[in-house]
Amino acid sequence: MRASLFFLGLFAFTLITMAQEKRVPIIVAHRGDSSNAPENTAASIRAAVAAGADLIEFDTRETKDGVLLLFHDADLKRYTGQKTPFEALGFQEARRLDVGSWFGETKAFASERPPTLEEAIRFCLEGGKTPLIERKTGSAAAHVKVIRDLKAEKKVIVQAFDWEFLREFRKLAPEIPIGALGDKETDAARLAELEALKPDWIGWNQKYLTESGIARFHGIGAKVAVWTVNDLSRLREFTAWGADALITDRPGDARSGLSQ
Repeated sequence: MRASLFFLGLFAFTLITMAQEKRVPIIVAHRGDSSNAPENTAASIRAAVAAGADLIEFDTRETKDGVLLLFHDADLKRYTGQKTPFEALGFQEARRLDVGSWFGETKAFASERPPTLEEAIRFCLEGGKTPLIERKTGSAAAHVKVIRDLKAEKKVIVQAFDWEFLREFRKLAPEIPIGALGDKETDAARLAELEALKPDWIGWNQKYLTESGIARFHGIGAKVAVWTVNDLSRLREFTAWGADALITDRPGDARSGLSQ
């Protein structure tokens, strides 16, 4: 049955809100509440919990000695000015990175360091939120181990642009929900690949997601998320089109705007 039972629970409240005057899809905090705290940090996860996000998305990369940490960019340029690949760092070196000082003018987040995947999952679950893990690098086996060690198989979603990674992940852990990400127009070949993969979740770039595209993805049996949407009129449009989840940098604003 794969991870279908997980999604029955996760989206149960959507069915309730659809019967009410306002239908508010699942609100997903993109890299945490990245409008109010530096992305992919403990601070952004805490802010997303406070903002009322349902899911908290974050990115994982693997250090050269095999530890999964939260980090989006391929290199350190945004943080240190150097184009050093993240994967060239060992855990201890990566853990010392200041990933908060760049955010805002007050240096209020200068103490933020990249959390481990284990820590990030714990932060989300302790706040009553579902972790949406976007794999950038690192093996399927490494991700599965962390999730299983935490006994969080039914409490997370793992998504990726790399569908080959998702195929390997599903072989190793069919009980963990997976999400296929895309940022291109959907042609017959891509749709056939999705039908074969049968992801639980499909996350698509708003530039290429249409109402008919949402219907096609639903036909595969997947829940549909759109990223990254911050404009309220677009959030309302995707809601009207039937999107199940809205990925946004401003989860608090999205929820309050759609609830009005």
